[in-house]
Amino acid sequence: MSAHAARASPIKTTYGQFSRDGTEFEITNPATPRPWYNYLWNDRYVALFAQTAQGESLTQDALGRRIEVVSGRMIFVRDQATGKFWNINGLPVDAQRTGYRCVHGLGYSVIESRQAGIASRLRMFVPQHEVCEIWTINLQNTSPRVRRLSVFLFASTNFDGVPKPQAYFQGICRYERRWNAVVRHKHHSFDGVEEVNAFMTADRQSVGFDGSLNGFVGHGTDQRPDAVVQGHCRGTDTDMLKSCFALEFALTIPAGKEVVLQAIVGAGKTTAAIADLRRKFFRPGRIETELRWVGAGINALLGSNKIETPDSNLNAFFHPWLKRQASLGTQWARVRHNGFRDQMQDIGALALMNPAGAGKQLCRVLAYQYPSGYAPRTWLDGKILDKDFSNNHVWITYAVHQLVLETGNLGILDWKIPFNDGSVASLYEHMKRAVNFYWQDRARFGLLKIRSGDWNDCLQLVGPQGRGVSIWLSMAWYLANQQFAELSRLVGHESDYRQASRRGQQMKRLVNRHGWDGDWYLRAYNDRGEKLGSRQNKEGTLFLMPQTWSVITGIAEGDRGLRGLQAADRYLETELGTTKILHPFSHWNPKVGSASLKAPGTHENGGVYLHACAFKLMADCLLKRHDRVAMALHKMLPFDSTYFQKTCEPYVFSNSYFANQDSNLYGTPGQSWGTGTAGWFYVVMLNHVYGLRPAFDGLRVDPCLPPEWKRCAVIRQFRGAEYRVTFDQSRGYKTVADLRLNGKKIEPTQVLPHQAGQHYEVQVMMH
Repeated sequence: MSAHAARASPIKTTYGQFSRDGTEFEITNPATPRPWYNYLWNDRYVALFAQTAQGESLTQDALGRRIEVVSGRMIFVRDQATGKFWNINGLPVDAQRTGYRCVHGLGYSVIESRQAGIASRLRMFVPQHEVCEIWTINLQNTSPRVRRLSVFLFASTNFDGVPKPQAYFQGICRYERRWNAVVRHKHHSFDGVEEVNAFMTADRQSVGFDGSLNGFVGHGTDQRPDAVVQGHCRGTDTDMLKSCFALEFALTIPAGKEVVLQAIVGAGKTTAAIADLRRKFFRPGRIETELRWVGAGINALLGSNKIETPDSNLNAFFHPWLKRQASLGTQWARVRHNGFRDQMQDIGALALMNPAGAGKQLCRVLAYQYPSGYAPRTWLDGKILDKDFSNNHVWITYAVHQLVLETGNLGILDWKIPFNDGSVASLYEHMKRAVNFYWQDRARFGLLKIRSGDWNDCLQLVGPQGRGVSIWLSMAWYLANQQFAELSRLVGHESDYRQASRRGQQMKRLVNRHGWDGDWYLRAYNDRGEKLGSRQNKEGTLFLMPQTWSVITGIAEGDRGLRGLQAADRYLETELGTTKILHPFSHWNPKVGSASLKAPGTHENGGVYLHACAFKLMADCLLKRHDRVAMALHKMLPFDSTYFQKTCEPYVFSNSYFANQDSNLYGTPGQSWGTGTAGWFYVVMLNHVYGLRPAFDGLRVDPCLPPEWKRCAVIRQFRGAEYRVTFDQSRGYKTVADLRLNGKKIEPTQVLPHQAGQHYEVQVMMH
């Protein structure tokens, strides 16, 4: 079976389906179980766009100072002859319209429908570099008579604050005739200036405007504003009152003809930016050219790694949607803030898609690390925020190691990168200082301090006094230290290699001596020396993370790794997936933290947290638990309802599934897009499920495929070469029986050759 073979038609779901080539997801029913979002972004601007155009957008500077530009979008059409009006968003979802569909694509979204003899099309995208979003509205008269329409473009904003009754809001909002724009000015520290603005402008001259939310909406609602009901904007400015952006247009459309209206909504440090954007984009064909460039840039970043499985939805999900989701995290982390650890993990995944892009992002994020080796949790509102977290810098070596193995270029380690105080060191030194920091940051038993949270933010009260230790973090450091040791030896730093090797051996002994609880690994010891994740605990008895990482890192002695996973199978497996905790916390526990404030079965407190499930998928692959791998794929994938009917966006991962059985939330998803699940799932699929695992000397083939995939394939780019690898499991699935390179038999353990520009055909026969 060839990975270049034509795709089977994707399976249609209740609300829509992937396009045949997988590059779009088409929603045909606006009444989705919750908003199904597309994320659109560049390096400076990010926007959420639901199937009804709802969502927010923002821009930020290097220290996380933000301008919140859009909080909602609506486009209204009003027939001037009858007074009838409607919106082209698809709201309300039960309105009398025909032909509705929303297409989420790579870098754009489109909403189409027909109502009252008018066919409408709303498209939105974020350009390559500018701090804005671009709306294109097409209105076609499908009736037999001339139509005279009033069109209202409306964007609500939180730029001046969240709406509150009887409140005042900083700044002023004016209509600027010279730019045909509604502009909100505000004193706001941002990227070296103290005055910024947000705005809406359009390519057709408006006949009315509103800058006041009360002026436009009045006693109505966002879906039924007074201005639209009454047929005209009121021309309101604002001083210290809640603002919005609204423009009104008068359009005459002959029968069978179409009118196109273009608008830009964005923000800037100067009002001159509005004039610049108008000159740039409001020229014939320029917006269409920009959208093509956006698409080309996205495709170049995502690369051409593809899979071919019996599941056409999985094929479309993997390429391009999974990669698109993971790439969001390399620039915007989880969007709500700029997580150092989040971006580092996603950069590690980006290295497999686009090593050059990963290197660029790695240098950017590492500049926030301290010279001591410690790294902050985030940067936001003009400040670097440490938050006393312990695991941020453990991911540095992971990302660097991924990039070096993917490129085979040790010269990367000589890159000069600043720390957050402006001092400069090599990439190797950044990595070394992070590893060394941990060795000095140990407490009870010589294990690593958990401080105010490690991978699990919600364990912030386990070790804030500096005496509590994390078993999981000690395992994660062991892996980082091993990776550092490997790289140090490759570049000839023998003393660093020997020291790291000694430290690793010592940590392995300590973890197995003090972290093993008899049938599974503990999670932590708190400041008082009490165990967390022990059979002695009535709540928080067993945690998933240390069981999976005991296998991932290779730190487990004997069969302990397998026993820990078997305990997870026995106590944590549900129809929704593998939960994080056995016996979730039922009430506030001041020795644990906010995990105990979450309802049992929710997120970190016993929910199915998919980031952690991706780690379990990796551990199951390493132990060749094929049936468990197959089951995990069914349970994790958002479009797959084999075990439970899912309601999330089918094209991207959510961060979790709620596992609180006594709640109406049971089985519902958490937030979509912003999760480390995407990056880790991508890495696990290529490196462990398909088993094309990189080493410094090349790729090795060591798969752990679902047994029911009798034939499957993958296209893998590696160091400038392309491999097309086909797998035949018709005679078994456990081990590689025969491996052929361009038709010639080679040893199953042999590394695949790599030469830039070459194409290799690899056939793998399993038995």
